[in-house]
Amino acid sequence: MRLLFAQRADFGYGNARLRARRSGMLGRADYEALLDRDVDAMLGALSDTPYGPEVEAALTRHHGAQRLHEAVRRHLARSLEEMRSFYEGRARELVGILLSRWDLLNTITLMRGEATAPHTEEALAHVYPMGSLNDALAREIARQNEFAAAVQLLVRWKLPDPETARGLREAWPEYERTGDLAALEHAVTANWSARTAEALQNTDADGAALRRFFERETDEKNLLLALRLREALRRGETDRLPVLEGHGVYLPGGSVGVGRLDDAIRLPDTDNVAAALAAGHEQWRRPLEGWARTGDLAGLQHELEVRRTRDAVGLFATGDPLGVDVPVAYAVSKETEARNLRLIGEGAARGLDPERVRARLLILDGGSTS
Repeated sequence: MRLLFAQRADFGYGNARLRARRSGMLGRADYEALLDRDVDAMLGALSDTPYGPEVEAALTRHHGAQRLHEAVRRHLARSLEEMRSFYEGRARELVGILLSRWDLLNTITLMRGEATAPHTEEALAHVYPMGSLNDALAREIARQNEFAAAVQLLVRWKLPDPETARGLREAWPEYERTGDLAALEHAVTANWSARTAEALQNTDADGAALRRFFERETDEKNLLLALRLREALRRGETDRLPVLEGHGVYLPGGSVGVGRLDDAIRLPDTDNVAAALAAGHEQWRRPLEGWARTGDLAGLQHELEVRRTRDAVGLFATGDPLGVDVPVAYAVSKETEARNLRLIGEGAARGLDPERVRARLLILDGGSTS
């Protein structure tokens, strides 16, 4: 991910293609129409949208609600890979950094699946065929009888990229000693975060929007982790906070220092914790004040996600039309669209009240989120 830039990246052609594709994205009216349909009717409706090719393929290979999930999985992967193909040179490298989020997700998904249910291939439903990791390679990894064998394949084949594979190889001996899967996942994620932060530091104005998006996402992950640690301490699940060495249990690449997080969660009163954490991050103030009143961490996580999604998609309107802002907006829009369709499909398959499903959707129309 080491980028050395001398002149501005050219996003013009690719951004024009993404803006044209935006008109084909699902909006509020589309989701409302899908909420009252069963899975078969949903697939029928989606066949007349850009999801058509994936729906047609899923109908012949899968059954039940799995057809919808497979169509959504493949469509998101195709959309993001096609986005990559619209760019060349430095612009393509920045888009590659953006898409490396899914490389990490795929790696963690395969690791978790093999650690908990080896040789079942259940994790494949949540792996996106992107970058160097296609479905055939993912299937070969998932069919291994032991977690160690799956990890060996990832390392040997240098998947999803040589740097991530090297980080996994370096973290593996500690997992063999402790059996702590969460610590292994954290080590791989922290390795990716550190490399991404370093790469984005070298992008100057070209990568500014992507750098801000990455820092915000990292800061919010660290914020939630800090508050979970505070809860564990108060419930007696641990008798002390972890000793911080470097970034410790936090992820590198954020703008909030780990010492500040550590100091804030040691405060006894939730109002003071919220005020300390919101200092310098005004966009956190209202969500944290809500958490201080209710103690609802899941609610805090949802509100932060809604705000981050809204602001990222809003880059279509407010961002640099000739910068990485548009790929960020497009990728987050497609990711959110996939999330919504999975929720609606799950609700239809389980017979859930549409009102209950509607409340969980993130609706993006014209850069707004609700």
